[in-house]
Amino acid sequence: MDRVSRRDFLRVGTAGAAGAVALGAGLDLPEDVPADAASKPQPSRNALRQLQRQLKGRLLLPGDPGYLAASAPANGRYRSVRPIAVAECADEQDVVTCVNWVRRNGVMPVARGGGHSYAGYSTTTGLMISMKAINHVSVDKQNATVSCGGAALNKNFYDVAVGGPLFLPGGTCFGVGVGGLALGGGIGYQTHWAGLTCDHMLSSRIVTASGDVLQLSPTENADLFWACRGGAGGSFGINTAFEFSLVEKPETVSWYRFDWKGAEAAEAVLYTFNSLIAKAPAALNAVAAATAVEVGSGGPREAIEVFSRGQYIGPLAELKDLVQPLIDAAGTPLKSELRPIGFWEVVTMISTAEPPSHGFGDISRYAVDPLPQSAVTELVDLVSRSPSRDNDNNGSIWSLGWVGGSVVDKFARTDMAYVHRGVSTLMRPTTVWDDSADPAVGRDLNDWTNSVIDVLNPYTPNESYQNFPNRMISDWQQAYYAENFPRLVQVKTKYDPGNLFQNTQSIPVAAS
Repeated sequence: MDRVSRRDFLRVGTAGAAGAVALGAGLDLPEDVPADAASKPQPSRNALRQLQRQLKGRLLLPGDPGYLAASAPANGRYRSVRPIAVAECADEQDVVTCVNWVRRNGVMPVARGGGHSYAGYSTTTGLMISMKAINHVSVDKQNATVSCGGAALNKNFYDVAVGGPLFLPGGTCFGVGVGGLALGGGIGYQTHWAGLTCDHMLSSRIVTASGDVLQLSPTENADLFWACRGGAGGSFGINTAFEFSLVEKPETVSWYRFDWKGAEAAEAVLYTFNSLIAKAPAALNAVAAATAVEVGSGGPREAIEVFSRGQYIGPLAELKDLVQPLIDAAGTPLKSELRPIGFWEVVTMISTAEPPSHGFGDISRYAVDPLPQSAVTELVDLVSRSPSRDNDNNGSIWSLGWVGGSVVDKFARTDMAYVHRGVSTLMRPTTVWDDSADPAVGRDLNDWTNSVIDVLNPYTPNESYQNFPNRMISDWQQAYYAENFPRLVQVKTKYDPGNLFQNTQSIPVAAS
């Protein structure tokens, strides 16, 4: 089966001006990006030349060949935010050089691996520290571990592991960095039965604000290791290497996908799926979604594509029994697939290639209990009223049934910085829009996601996935980290007292 782009994955559930920026010039920042960074004093050309001489890799300045491609984010929403320079680090020592340089010159740093931050936190008007070349992956089959560079992508892991006996539970978009995924938690189509990516982190190396390189593990700088398992990137330093434990691939796997259309089916599927996944065994890894599509003769309520899909680590007969309630509730699917499948076929099928740049925004809310029918009805009504609804510009609501269950809940909420244990699913209103669309399209779609959260508020704890950051979340400290936030502040204050690594929602330094 052909792989699809991330845009298509979100849409159907199959899974020149910037070049003119000069040093010191003001930038046309998106409305939701604070402009204070652009007003900071810029380093002299002599300082930039000095950095260039010290690096093994290249330093790209505006106007240099390759600068635009190297500085462009995956999220087109932030394509106007460009750095004073891109340091293409060849190795860890280059990262140290960059950190020491930004500290001495008063420049804001941002490290980039995959560059997929939903909130634009892998963009900067300061120095972009590109980790792209630090992407090695090495599997130790005897010890069932993998060592990788700080910017190794999901694709790098896939290429090394595909067809073999071991895998790392991770994400599905090939262009996403595993380091960023793990630092914020790491959910995906294997989480329900194999755990989060951060659950498998054994060690890491990090360049701190002082330019020191620290080894992190349960016995070495254990407080910072704790913070790097769910505290998200951009606060404590730049992680240059990771080691993870691997999981043996299952031998017996079954697969299903059912598709329907219309608001009535959407209500039935979302309500039933949330009830089903709350009680499902860890072996079932599944999602459900409703997406607004172009309105036809049936009107906006009919123009909703609905699906549920997932894998079961076990025989087909057991999967049939588990998912039968979806058919009982929503009726015979327009399309139906239910079959045994190879594990690596599933991984390949749900993996998505890097798409052309486009805007995207997500906000999320963990649910402990299934939503009441009245709330689901309101959610589906919002899908029918999505402000844009064509192939390139639309809104959808997902229930990601990966995030809870007995395997995820083996860890307590305070065992690591990732706090969201004891939940059943993750409700995720998500939006996509074309880079060429009028800015109002993206704004209206993202305002629409706030309306979805308003419906969810009475029935869900105030917790959101930190790897789906959203600048509109004002109480992000609670939403992302809950009771773990005070300890994260302590760690931040110890290792980065000058707050060198920061963004709008980074962990702050304790007030003196």
